[in-house]
Amino acid sequence: MLASAVIVALVGWFIGTTSAAHAQDDAEGDEAVTSFDGETVVVATKPLVPFVFVDDAAADGAGLRGYSVDLWNELAARLGLETEWVVDETVSEILDRTRTGEADVAIAGISMTAERETFLDFTHPYYDSGLQVATATSSGGGTVGAIWDLVTNRGVIALVLGLVFLAVVVAHLVWLSERKHNEQFPKGYRAGVGEALWWSTVSMVTGGEAVKDIRHPLSRLMAVVWMVLGLFLVAYVTAQAAARITVSELQSDINGIEDLAGQSVVTVDGTVSATYLTEANLGYDTVGDIDTALAGVADGTYDAVVYDAPILAYRIDTDYAGLVQLAGSDFAPDPYGIALTSGSELREAINAELLQMSRDGTLDTLNQEWLGIDR
Repeated sequence: MLASAVIVALVGWFIGTTSAAHAQDDAEGDEAVTSFDGETVVVATKPLVPFVFVDDAAADGAGLRGYSVDLWNELAARLGLETEWVVDETVSEILDRTRTGEADVAIAGISMTAERETFLDFTHPYYDSGLQVATATSSGGGTVGAIWDLVTNRGVIALVLGLVFLAVVVAHLVWLSERKHNEQFPKGYRAGVGEALWWSTVSMVTGGEAVKDIRHPLSRLMAVVWMVLGLFLVAYVTAQAAARITVSELQSDINGIEDLAGQSVVTVDGTVSATYLTEANLGYDTVGDIDTALAGVADGTYDAVVYDAPILAYRIDTDYAGLVQLAGSDFAPDPYGIALTSGSELREAINAELLQMSRDGTLDTLNQEWLGIDR
C-alpha cells in the first residue's frame, strides 16, 4: 500500500511539473507574439495600384491605401506595432532600404524570388500572383475594324477631299478644251461639266478613258497626267488599307506568351517580368512604369506588354478599357510576400498572423475589396 501511494505521488508530481512546463512554454509563446507592443517599425513601400495607392506625399501613411496597406495595418494592429511609412518609387529602392536596415519591412506587390532571398527574409506569401500578356484592343474587330479605321483616318479623308477637288478641276479643263469640237462634252455648263466629271472620276479609278473619246491634244495631255496620278493615288490608298489589315491580323494572333516571338514587347525595368522574358529569350523593351507600357500598347508603339496579372487587370479595367485587353491566361507563378531585414525577429510573428488571417477570412475580404475576386 505504501509503495503504491509513493508511485501515485511521484506520477502526480511528474504530470503537474510537465503541465506547468507546457503552460510556461505556451505563455512564453504568447508573449513572443505580443512582445512588439508599442514598438515602431519603418515600413517601405511604393505606388503599385491596387496594392498601394499614394494619394499624397505624406510619409506618415495618411496618404496611403490599398490591398497591401490594409494588410500591413491589420498585421500591425494584431501585433501591437506602430508604423512609420517611407515611400519610394521603385521596388529596388524599397528592397535596398530593407537590406541595409533603413527600413524594417518592405511591402507593395513584392515578388518572392531566390535572388532576393539571398539578402532578405520573406514571410509566407499573402497573394499568389502570376504574369500575363496584354495587347491592343481592335476598335472594330479584325479586318472590318481595320477598314473602318482607314476610312475614318484624318489623312485618308483629306486625301479623298483632295482627289474630289482635283477631279472637279480636271473636269472643267477638259470640258473647256473639248466642248467646241467634241459632241460627247455638251456646250451647256451643267451637262458638259457633268459629263467631264464622270470621265475624270472613271479615269482616275480605272486608269483609262474608256467612257469618253478625248480628241484635243491639250486634253489628251491632261488626260495622261490625270490617269497616271490617279493610278498612283489609288495604289497608295490600297497599300494603306492592306498594311492596316495586316497589322490588325498580327495583333489578333497574340493569344498568350507563346505568340510573342517576333513581336514588339514591353515591360517594366527591374521586374520579375523582365527577368522572365530574358530567360525565355524573348526580345523586349523596358519602361519606368506600367502606365507608360500600357499607353505604348494602346497607341501601337508596342504589340504587347508582359507584367503582373492582377495589376494589368486592374489598370486595364480602370483606365484602358476598350484600348487594351488581356491575352490568354496567367503563367509563371509569382507569389507576393513581405520583405524583412535578414534575421528579423518579426518574421515568425508575422507568419503566424498571416496564417490566422488566411483562416479567419481576412485575406479573402482583401481580395474581394481590392481585386474583386474570391480566392
